[in-house]
Amino acid sequence: MRNTVDSNTLPEHFYLDILENLFLCVFVNDDTGRTTYTNPATIRHYGVTPHYLISTYPDWGFWEGVVYPPAYKQLMKEKRTIFYNQLNLFTNNCHSTINTPVLKNDSSENVEFMVQIIQENFSTKDLDIISNQTKDITNLRIDLIGKNHFFCTLIKELEKVADSDIPILLLGESGTGKTHIAEYIHNYSYRQDKPFRSINCGAIPSNLLESELFGYISGSFTGANTKGKKGLFELAEGGTLFLDEIGDLPIDLQVKILHVLDNGKFMPVGSTVPIHSNVRIITATNKDLKNCITEKNFREDLYWRINAFCSVIPPLRSRREDIIPLAQHYLDKHNSKYQTNKVFYPQTLVILAMYHWPGNIRELKNVIERIYILTGGNIIYENHLPKEVYRSNNKNKKHYHKYDEIIKQAEKEIIISVYNSQGTITGVSQTLSISQGRAYRMIKRYCNVISEE
Repeated sequence: MRNTVDSNTLPEHFYLDILENLFLCVFVNDDTGRTTYTNPATIRHYGVTPHYLISTYPDWGFWEGVVYPPAYKQLMKEKRTIFYNQLNLFTNNCHSTINTPVLKNDSSENVEFMVQIIQENFSTKDLDIISNQTKDITNLRIDLIGKNHFFCTLIKELEKVADSDIPILLLGESGTGKTHIAEYIHNYSYRQDKPFRSINCGAIPSNLLESELFGYISGSFTGANTKGKKGLFELAEGGTLFLDEIGDLPIDLQVKILHVLDNGKFMPVGSTVPIHSNVRIITATNKDLKNCITEKNFREDLYWRINAFCSVIPPLRSRREDIIPLAQHYLDKHNSKYQTNKVFYPQTLVILAMYHWPGNIRELKNVIERIYILTGGNIIYENHLPKEVYRSNNKNKKHYHKYDEIIKQAEKEIIISVYNSQGTITGVSQTLSISQGRAYRMIKRYCNVISEE
């Protein structure tokens, strides 16, 4: 028979020693978000000491932009133990979080403090429905790779409006990822359990687009399905409808879209009975809609209706620090799919980082798929790149194999290129969206001359 130990006989420091040596990361926060205790495993997960968290951040502010999705909001609302898959935005590693509330003893069911246990690569097979809901969001978040300050700020703004019903207009060049961002908004909103539907308004003939959007009843036109057909507004009921390339929408359909937005009702083709619509609208275009209004190709009243919140998605050439992480991400996806272990030669990454990417993320994704397929061995050399990419920087220079040296080499090439084109510290700072102090230090490190401003 095993001996048991009376917990009352154990000294207090014994419990603290257990927590301090636990591999799992443990956080204790009060109901305002102030960290009252965390063990040294914090350093491994977040790169900061327990003292830093306890003394510096009095509320939830530290976690904004650090982990996604936040667990404390659901816990404060439901007051029960919850299980989350979370993404550490600094390391791109997935963690599993068990968040347990400790209620006050006044029978009010108010949370006194909460205990969070964080584990890397925790098995998800036993996690509850919250884990399943957040899994799709986390995967989508991984696709929205970005360290560029402007891009991250933009995503945080979209997160703030995601849970509302106001229409969102996404502007930006073709290939910048507007569809993925629209899905991200949907998954971040309270509509995440409802359908997400999308349509490219410029890819479907105008005579078919109306029936795709609103559906039709039996016998509406020659060749119509005898049972009729539901349109996207009906199929997306309760969820989100994404209208891509809204600038290509015919004028007559613009009127009908405006009617749905104003009245929450639409009529299928051939019907006289309106159908109620509870759909959140997100639109996107690469056109200048104000110019379209001037040319009488777009209704001004519809423009102001869909433009309750407008966000401009930056082109990839404005997010150069994201090119290498995105390229590695797409390569990792192919390696995982086909069970291979292909890697980039350092010079290949430098050339990818220097290319101007007129097709944006879509072009980068296609290039990575192409060179993955065409590379017979495990190393993707620069001569595997398409000619238009390779010609952008085909100088024979010394490069390094280690990851840190790859980043330094890419950084050097970018700084030299931008400084040669801009000629000033301010120009480099504005082009790369970095501080002037940082621009000065990098120009001093990599260039022979410093501009005196």
